Amino acid sequence: MKKFYFLLATLAFTGLYGHAQTVQGGKVNTESNKILNKLDTAKKKEGWTVRGTNVLLLNQAAFSNWVAGGINSVALTARGDYEFNLKKGSTLWENRILMGYGLRSEQGSDVTKVEDVIDLTSKYGHQIKQSNWYAAAALNLKTQFSKGYDYSKPAQGYISNFMAPGYVTIGLGVDYIPNDNFQLSIHPLTSRLTFIGDKAVFDPDHDGILTDAFGAKPGENFVYQFGAYVGGRYKTKLMENILLDNRFGIFSNYLKKPQNMVLAYSAILDMKINKFISTQITADLFYDDNQIGKLQLKETLGVGLTYKFGKY
Repeated sequence: MKKFYFLLATLAFTGLYGHAQTVQGGKVNTESNKILNKLDTAKKKEGWTVRGTNVLLLNQAAFSNWVAGGINSVALTARGDYEFNLKKGSTLWENRILMGYGLRSEQGSDVTKVEDVIDLTSKYGHQIKQSNWYAAAALNLKTQFSKGYDYSKPAQGYISNFMAPGYVTIGLGVDYIPNDNFQLSIHPLTSRLTFIGDKAVFDPDHDGILTDAFGAKPGENFVYQFGAYVGGRYKTKLMENILLDNRFGIFSNYLKKPQNMVLAYSAILDMKINKFISTQITADLFYDDNQIGKLQLKETLGVGLTYKFGKY
């Protein structure tokens, strides 16, 4: 696990370092010049930009009379990533839909989830004096499709569900968007609402003893936070047919314990084999004191079918 994250960090650093090295011996380096040309052509264009990625990943293991032992298993994950962006003069409207759902089945065990996410974002910006800065407003909704369990506690009921929690974030501030490959958002006025639409998450043990859930006390339907948000996205082509897409977000609540920040990081390493087949490695880190107060980690690797449309 540690080797994987070291490799991922190394790849990200390599991409950034390659972009920075533009002058060697007083002359512009040829490879760096090519990169700069690519970045120049990636600037926001007028009109609609529509693109999307559909991925179906499969992980499978089968054993028969295998002396070393093993458990038959199969995992299937579906992901969709769609963008609908409009650039019209000094205004910019960006919309992104991220969805993923995956199940794993092992011989002798119940079916378990390996992925479950709904992440919808819409941002509107007005360009500031023909610069790369935009006065911006953003709306984000994040939740999951179905019930979630702590599989280390088989006797326990579900601990999460659709819109339990559901996070709605509304922010005002500025965005720095020099091109399609990099974005930075600084929103000092951000409202974050946590909705709990299923009361059962307050009693996961089904013993009648209610507990707090996602920062809400039993009987509460939502939690309101007001603070500052800083987030960004960086996409880079590490080499031919290998793309790295990084996202991060940091939220600090002005109203209570601002030092206990909500931290999120997501990375997708997409290694294209051909037009319809690719290998994907994903890594997600998340920390929220109102959840379990521990760093949450998810890593997936799979080979499967990929269908893309639009320009990437």
